[in-house]
Amino acid sequence: MTLVEMLEKNAREFPEKKAIIYHDFMVTYRELNRTVNRLTHALLEMGLKKGDRVAFMLPRIPELVITFLSTAKAQGIAVPISFELLDDKIRAVLNNITPRYFIVHKQFLELAKRAVPPGSKISIIVAGENYEEEHPSLEKLQKGKNPDNPCPAPDKDDIVYLNYTSGSTGNPNGAVTTHSNIYWNTIAAVDALKLTPDDIHLCMFAPFAHPHEIFARPLYLGGTIVMVDRIYPKGIAEAIAKHRVTAMMGLAPMYETLLELIAHRTYDLSSLRVPESGGMHTRIEFIERFRQKTGVPIIPVWGSTETTGIALANHPNEHMPAGSVGKPCASYEVKIVDENDNELPDGEIGEMIFRGPAVIQNYYGNLINGKICFKDGWYYSGDLGRKDKDGCFYFVDRKTGMMKVAGFKVYPMEIELVLMSHPDIKEAAVISVKDRLRGEVPKAIIVARNGNTLTEEEIIRFCKERLPHYKLPRMVEIRGSLPQIGSWNINKKVLQTETV
Repeated sequence: MTLVEMLEKNAREFPEKKAIIYHDFMVTYRELNRTVNRLTHALLEMGLKKGDRVAFMLPRIPELVITFLSTAKAQGIAVPISFELLDDKIRAVLNNITPRYFIVHKQFLELAKRAVPPGSKISIIVAGENYEEEHPSLEKLQKGKNPDNPCPAPDKDDIVYLNYTSGSTGNPNGAVTTHSNIYWNTIAAVDALKLTPDDIHLCMFAPFAHPHEIFARPLYLGGTIVMVDRIYPKGIAEAIAKHRVTAMMGLAPMYETLLELIAHRTYDLSSLRVPESGGMHTRIEFIERFRQKTGVPIIPVWGSTETTGIALANHPNEHMPAGSVGKPCASYEVKIVDENDNELPDGEIGEMIFRGPAVIQNYYGNLINGKICFKDGWYYSGDLGRKDKDGCFYFVDRKTGMMKVAGFKVYPMEIELVLMSHPDIKEAAVISVKDRLRGEVPKAIIVARNGNTLTEEEIIRFCKERLPHYKLPRMVEIRGSLPQIGSWNINKKVLQTETV
C-alpha cells in the first residue's frame, strides 16, 4: 500500500475524522485529501513529472505533511532538507538532487536563496501565511485547483523520497526510500507498539529527519496527528493534555525535560500509553522515574534512516530487559557480525546488520558509500551491539566511536552511562584523545545539572568507583552546553575537532 492509497482510503472511510491538529487548527481526512489534491494538480500543471525531485525546508507544521503527500501523489520524489545545515551543505544536497522545485518556509527563505547554486534553474516556492513577495506562494498555488484525486497513482515500488542523514560525518547521504519501504516499516511499528486507529500521535522528530514518521503510522491506521512546531516542554505537555495524546515519539533528553517540568507543575498526561524513545540510549533509572510519575514507562527502540524507522523495539506492557532496545520488529532480520562478517554468538559485541523489505537498498548518487553499507542484501549499520539468549538486542556504541586504550577496547557510551548516573550531571559526552603511552584515552565533557558546581577531581573519583582503570576519563571538561545536531543528538564531531 502506498501513502497515497492510505490517504485516499481514510478520506473515503473516515471523512470527518480529525487527521491533523496543529494548535487551534484542525483538518479532517476529507479536507486533507482535497488540499493535497489541489497542490498535486498545481505541481502537475507546473510541469512536474514522475521522478522529478521536490526539495523542501519546512518546520513541523501541516504544510510539511501536505507538501510531502502532494509530491507523492504527483509521482515526484520528496527531499526534506535540514535548515540547521550551513549554506554549503544545503548547496551540496541541491547539487546532488537537482530539484525542480524548492518549497521553503518564509522564515528560511534567505538561507534557501543563499544556498541555491548560482545559475541554477531551481524554482523557489514559499510557504507561510501572508507571503506577498517575489516568489510564488504555496497558499496561492492551491487556490481554485481541482480537489479530486489525480491519476495515475504511484506504484508501491516507486521512490517516494530521499531521506537525508544529518551529515555529521562528511556530506549527507540520501537514503532512497520507496512507498514499500515505508509501508513495511509502518506495519512493523504498529505491530510492535500495539497501535490502533484510536491512537492520537505526537511525533517530535525533526521535520528533516525521518519526516514520514510524523504521519505514516496514523495515516496507515486512520489515526490523528498532533503537531507542535517547537520542542518546548510546556508546549509538549499542553499538547498531550489538551488533545489526549496516546502515542508519542521522541529522544531521551526531550523526555528528561518533560519530566523536569511535570515535577514542578501538574499536567494531565494520563492519556499517554506509548512513549517511544529512539535515537540514543535511554537510562534504566530514568525509565523507572518516568513510569513512577506518569504511570507508563518509556519504551526504548532502535532505528535508522536506512531501516526507514524502528527495526528493534520493546513492547508495551511486557518485560523490558535492562538496557535492551528490544527484539527485531516484523519485516526485519538482524544479526551481530565480526569484522569478517561471521555471525557472533550470544553475548559477544559486533556490528548490527539488517535485512528486510523496509530496509533501503542504496544512497542517491553515492555508489561508494552504498557499496560500503549494503552488501549481499544486508545493511551494515555501523552500530555495535550484542544479543542475549532470549533474542533481545543491546546497543553498545557507534563503531567509529570505539577506542583502543593500551590495547583494551573502550566504548564511550559505557563511560557516558556511568557519568549520567551522577545526580549532578545533566549531559555527558566522551571522546578520544591521543596519548603517547596508551595510544588514546577517554576525555569526558559534561554539563552540570541546575548550576551545580562539580570539579574534575570529584568526577574522576566517582568514575573510579564504577569503572576499571583503563576506562577512566583522563581529562574532564565542564561546559555550559554541548553542541547538538538534529533533535538533541550531541555532535561529537564538533567536540572531537575542538580537542584536536
